[in-house]
Amino acid sequence: MKKYFSIYLIMAVAVILGLQSCNKDEDTTTTTAYEVYSFSSTMVSDFSLKANTKIMSNLDSVKFTIDQDRGLIYNADSLPRGTRINALLVEMTCASSVASKEFVIKNGDVLKDTVITYNASQNDSIDFTGDVTLRITSGDGNYVRNYKVKVNVHKLDVDTIVWNQSRRRDLPNVSSNLKASKTVKQNNEFLCLVNDNSNYVLSSSDDPLAGTWSKTMLALPFTPQVASFNATTDALYMLDTNGQLFKSTDLGASWTDCGVAWLSIVGGYDNKLLGIMSDGNGGYVHVEFNENQTCTTGNVDENFPLQGMSPLVMANNEWTSSQQAMIVGGVLANGNLTNLVWGYDGKNWAPISNDNVLPAVRDAVLFPYYTMVKRSTGATYDKKVTWMVMGGMLNDGKLNSTSYISRNQGINWAKGENSVQQPAHMPAFYGAQVFSFERTQSSASTLLMSYNPGQVTPVTQWQCPYLYLFGGYAKNGGAHNSVWEGVLTGLTFKPVF
Repeated sequence: MKKYFSIYLIMAVAVILGLQSCNKDEDTTTTTAYEVYSFSSTMVSDFSLKANTKIMSNLDSVKFTIDQDRGLIYNADSLPRGTRINALLVEMTCASSVASKEFVIKNGDVLKDTVITYNASQNDSIDFTGDVTLRITSGDGNYVRNYKVKVNVHKLDVDTIVWNQSRRRDLPNVSSNLKASKTVKQNNEFLCLVNDNSNYVLSSSDDPLAGTWSKTMLALPFTPQVASFNATTDALYMLDTNGQLFKSTDLGASWTDCGVAWLSIVGGYDNKLLGIMSDGNGGYVHVEFNENQTCTTGNVDENFPLQGMSPLVMANNEWTSSQQAMIVGGVLANGNLTNLVWGYDGKNWAPISNDNVLPAVRDAVLFPYYTMVKRSTGATYDKKVTWMVMGGMLNDGKLNSTSYISRNQGINWAKGENSVQQPAHMPAFYGAQVFSFERTQSSASTLLMSYNPGQVTPVTQWQCPYLYLFGGYAKNGGAHNSVWEGVLTGLTFKPVF
């Protein structure tokens, strides 16, 4: 030990003398080699919790950050909500020459004002619910280093989708006589069409909850099917009550008869509109409208819905070379409902789902979002792209209130965990629309603020995707005058990096 000290001291002196020779004109502060040694000998180089399956599996694998500059020790990835941290055993590594290692605990749930001396065979548990300071005293007794130790625990469940009742809003420009609504998204603009007290009003906004909607009272030369309202990248479309297709390229100010009659509009795919029309012989064909032309693209499969399918949703994934779009459910030619998910790759339609977990349903919503999946080891979660189905009307006329999820792009489905189900305060619905919208999240607005590792630029803002559910109808056909905001709790937490 004496030999080690001598070498260390010589090296420290050399460093200090070098610094002094470079800065002797600017810096008159004198630092002794003994002080350098004392400071370095009190560093904690490793910190962890001991395993305890009664508290949490893989507790000993929780990663802790040691910020030497700020004197902080903490787990950047918080433990799951409800984890007990009032009696934890720790393991740590620091220089063997230190005189003492003490945990100073104040205002804990169990330990109010306690000092615990740490040793290698530590059996005294630490109460991390209060203020905990790790006090390291150097072997010479001349230097004391203090670390603030924090075991972070989420205050909210990381894998819960919250539909905040206080954030619910009314649809824009609605009187007390709302009859129908349909919201679409064109590029980055939300467009909400309402049949309001016998008027048709189209409102637009780039933020679904900002309350700053621009209103246009439509002077339509036809009576529209509001549910058929759709958008491509360059135009708006609607069917009249006879199925005649109309188009607008000036945000609804004027409408042009396209000269074709369709049974239904499936949705917009880039700059072309997809739909279904009769072939004149009792059958049906897929059609596209683009550049003022209708193109027939093939016969409709008997298992493909003619109407009542969910709004068409775009989907990118690693298995497709082109943009893919998806729908779920709807009414077949024989009048039955279907539970199939269909995908469109720009040219062809094909069924995607291959199980019978989803119920046969019409006018449901299908959308991609995220869920948090706990890793097999440790307490951390991974964010997984997750497709969801919500709402809709079942074969017996009842409304579906169960949320279903798929984590493999709509192939296999399962009933979602309780944490992603509709809350009781949110009414059942069919015929609604759901969109994802990214909001800038900041430390001040986060539901739970977490620490960030030392030596990493602190995260102060990040993009958080929220869900917005527009309109829909009750079982009796009454229109819901509402915009609901939902968010996966874990996405509101400050990222670790």
